[in-house]
Amino acid sequence: MSSEKEIQEKIATLQILQEEAEALQRRIVEMEILENEYRKTLETLEFFESIENDVEALMNLGGGVFAYVDVKNSKKMLVDIGSGVVVEREVGEAIEFIKKRIKRIEENQEKMTSMLQQILAQVQKIQQEIAAKQQE
Repeated sequence: MSSEKEIQEKIATLQILQEEAEALQRRIVEMEILENEYRKTLETLEFFESIENDVEALMNLGGGVFAYVDVKNSKKMLVDIGSGVVVEREVGEAIEFIKKRIKRIEENQEKMTSMLQQILAQVQKIQQEIAAKQQE
């Protein structure tokens, strides 16, 4: 195989790997955003667990509009368990559910970060190979 053809193939492989790396980086950022959202939810649930009486809260209606609402039963929560299925849970159960989701996200982030590091190592290796071929 000619040196020029090898270089072209390596460049094509390099571009594919770079696109995969960018996609993984975007997914990792999305997961960080989701994890932050779950952590805020966890804080709120822990607040509800700590209070004894009814509480007044602000409810986000969207578009920067909020409404004052009275939370009559702060010990029961409606939890989306997936596929749009919502079930009533005690606040402690909701906390455990959210903690499990956070743990899964962290595990997935670790896997994706490891995959990203492997891809970046391949990218670096191919870049070095291309540079060496161009020196010939």
